[in-house]
Amino acid sequence: MIGGDFPLARNWSVSRLVMGALFMCMVASLCALGAPQADSDIPPDATPTIQQTNPSQAAPGAHVTVIIQGSNFSAGAYVSSVSSAVHVESSKRVSAMQMEAQLNVSASAQPSTVSLLVSNPASRAAETAFKIVAAQAPPAPATPPAPSAPPVAEVKPSAPDTPAAPPAPTGPPGPEVTTIEPPRVGPGFDMDLKITGKNFVQGAKVSFANPGIRVMGIASPSTTELTVHIKVARDAAPGVASLYVINPDDREVETPFEVTGKGAATPSTPPSPASPSAQVSPDTQHYDAFHLGNPAEILQVHGKVKGSLVVSSGTIQYQEDGKTLINISLSDIKEIKTSSVATATFHITLTSGKAYHFAPGSLRPSDARNLVDSLRKALPQ
Repeated sequence: MIGGDFPLARNWSVSRLVMGALFMCMVASLCALGAPQADSDIPPDATPTIQQTNPSQAAPGAHVTVIIQGSNFSAGAYVSSVSSAVHVESSKRVSAMQMEAQLNVSASAQPSTVSLLVSNPASRAAETAFKIVAAQAPPAPATPPAPSAPPVAEVKPSAPDTPAAPPAPTGPPGPEVTTIEPPRVGPGFDMDLKITGKNFVQGAKVSFANPGIRVMGIASPSTTELTVHIKVARDAAPGVASLYVINPDDREVETPFEVTGKGAATPSTPPSPASPSAQVSPDTQHYDAFHLGNPAEILQVHGKVKGSLVVSSGTIQYQEDGKTLINISLSDIKEIKTSSVATATFHITLTSGKAYHFAPGSLRPSDARNLVDSLRKALPQ
């Protein structure tokens, strides 16, 4: 009986050792799961995710510091805005799970919801909503009690009339919209809109409250006409939303614009004829873009001058402030392609081997691909 107890005791000791080892493995696994994401583990092509934005709203004219919590923020990650109403003055990566951005909300911004984007140097962007809320009006001053009896005023001889002061000078008038042709579009359309009105200033911008409409380029042939090249997403929400024309001094005008459910409806009235000097050739397209020395400069575009790629018959030109800096003949182009490393950039390679690098004005990889598709259509077949 005594001799038979030793194997049982030995087996019990072994079992205790095995159970202890398993317990230690479970503790190590739990510790590994709870460990913070290491900065060096995030590759530049990892897709970031956004969990929380604080604060997530601001009033017109506000300057705010926004903290974005999430994951997969690699070195070189940056924050951008798709709306001219919210300007990203600067952004920085605090860690793999936190971004910090300084935002400036236009004083003339209307209450709406805009999109903020977080992008790694070679990744697709993550999107989060940011609300522009109406500013609270200051409380009205209390009305003082009326006196019980008005005092008797002393009658004095009337003084000679004082000449009225000249009226204070007012600022320049804001933009006004008369017609939009066509007044509605359907999902999936890639086309030009003609906006007529008055008081359009060189450098005026156009934006849409419907996030499914992207502005690819703007031409300003006169103070009474704008030509806007837009791309409508196939899943753009149907309905009437606002179109904004914004002058460089932040004066703006709002007018309705519709996305239909099945395609663009026929305009109810024909467009009024424009003067020959104000017409834009239907073969000319304008696209907002940055010119880069190389794809790596996508990390330093904040503060760079945004120009335009102008596609006309036979050429692609890059212009800044109305001056042509690059003139490329379509017949000299060998390839137009997005970068495989910095996906928000693309290059135009000539048959001579020379390459020009660009990024779309929105800095979105999806817009870089769309812009490349549009440029390729201009190449000789």
